[in-house]
Amino acid sequence: MEIYKLTTVTDDIAQSFENLIPQLSSSCKVPSKEDLQAIVNSETSVLFVAQEDKQILGTFTLVFNKIPTGNKVWVEDVVVDNAARGKGLGKALMLYAINYVAKKNISSINLTSSPERVAANKLYQKLGFVKRETNVYRLTLE
Repeated sequence: MEIYKLTTVTDDIAQSFENLIPQLSSSCKVPSKEDLQAIVNSETSVLFVAQEDKQILGTFTLVFNKIPTGNKVWVEDVVVDNAARGKGLGKALMLYAINYVAKKNISSINLTSSPERVAANKLYQKLGFVKRETNVYRLTLE
């Protein structure tokens, strides 16, 4: 298995995201090929995939923010294909993310995870992520 940063988005990659994103959340809109390429081209987001035998089995995104209180990074949209779960791929993705961020001299990594993603939440805690006491708010604009 290989984990790597995407630099270009092919039709096959876009198709893989059509498969993966609904496994993350049924309410999420599947990104188009153009959406994915915009992420790849972004100066603040880095999109990674895990691939084995020419099949993308997982993905995550790192989002970097420079704000007055320092450099921040968020791990977003971590998803492992249902067929590949339970084989350590989620752990491999997260360790890759941690190592990538550590090389950037950023002192902490943030993420959110839905409580119903029990296995993912256990993994994050095993890797040293600490649940924060905070409120997360969302205002949906229509």
